[in-house]
Amino acid sequence: MKNNPVVYLITGLSGAGKSTLLRALEDEQYFTVDNVPPNLIEHFLNILCTSNVKKLAIVSDIRWKDPESLYDVFNNVEKLAKCNMEIHKVFLKADKPTIIDRYKKSRRIHPLEKSLEIAIDEEIKVMSGIEKICDIVIDTTSIEPTELKKNFFQIINENLRKLRLNIISFGFKEGVPSIADYLIDVRYLPNPFYFPEMYQLTGLDEKVITFLEQFPETSETINKLVDFAKFIQDKYSESGRFEAYFCIGCTGGQHRSVYVAQKLYDLLKADGREVSITHRDLEKK
Repeated sequence: MKNNPVVYLITGLSGAGKSTLLRALEDEQYFTVDNVPPNLIEHFLNILCTSNVKKLAIVSDIRWKDPESLYDVFNNVEKLAKCNMEIHKVFLKADKPTIIDRYKKSRRIHPLEKSLEIAIDEEIKVMSGIEKICDIVIDTTSIEPTELKKNFFQIINENLRKLRLNIISFGFKEGVPSIADYLIDVRYLPNPFYFPEMYQLTGLDEKVITFLEQFPETSETINKLVDFAKFIQDKYSESGRFEAYFCIGCTGGQHRSVYVAQKLYDLLKADGREVSITHRDLEKK
C-alpha cells in the first residue's frame, strides 16, 4: 500500500470516456469528483493533506470554458499540493468520427454549445496543449467501456478488485433464488434423505459427508464446479463486475446442495478466492 495519497487528474475531449473512467475508479474505491472548476483543483488536492482519503480522481475539462486556467493548473499541479502526494495527469481522446457517433447515440449537447463538428474541432485545438503535458494519454477510439477500465489499470499497474462469488445452497421445493446468476442442480447425486440414520442430519454432518464422498460422481461434480467457479470469477473480474450468485440446489436444501456448496466454498477460500456462503434452507424442515 502506498503511503502518500495518489491523485489522478483527468481531462480530455468531450465524448472520449472521462465519465466512464471516473466511474471505474469509483468502483475501485477511489474518491471521485467530476466537473471540478480549474481554480478549485488546488483546494481538493490539499484536502488530502488532512483527510483519510488516499486515492482521489478529479475530472476537469472544457465544460468550464476556461482552457487557459486548466492548462495552468495541469502545468503547475505538482507545486499546488501542500503535502507529498503522487499526481498523475490523464488525457482521454478519440477520433472525430467516433466522438460524433457517441454524441449522436447519447443525444447530448457538446459543452461548447456550437454545431457538433465545429465544437469538436475547437475543443481539439484548445486542448492540444494540455494533452502534451499529460503523462498518461489514452485514445479510446476503438475501446469498449470495460476495456477502458482494464487498460487503464494495466497502465497504472494496479490490480482490479476481484469479483466476490456468493455461493448459496437451496431446496427446489422452497423455490429457486431469484438472485441466481448460475443455477446448479445436484439432484442427480445419491440422496441421504432416504436413509433413516441421516434423515435428520445435514450436508455439514460427518456421516452425510462420508456417505456422499464414497461416490465418484460427487468428487467429479466438485472438481468441475471448482474449475468453473474460478473461470467465472476471473472472467467477471476482468469485465469489472463485483459479485455473482452461484446457487446450488437439491430437493429440500438439507443434504446434497449443502454439502456441495460448503465444499466448493472451502476449496475456493483455501485458494485465496473472494467467496461467501449461505445455506438458505438449512433451518427449514
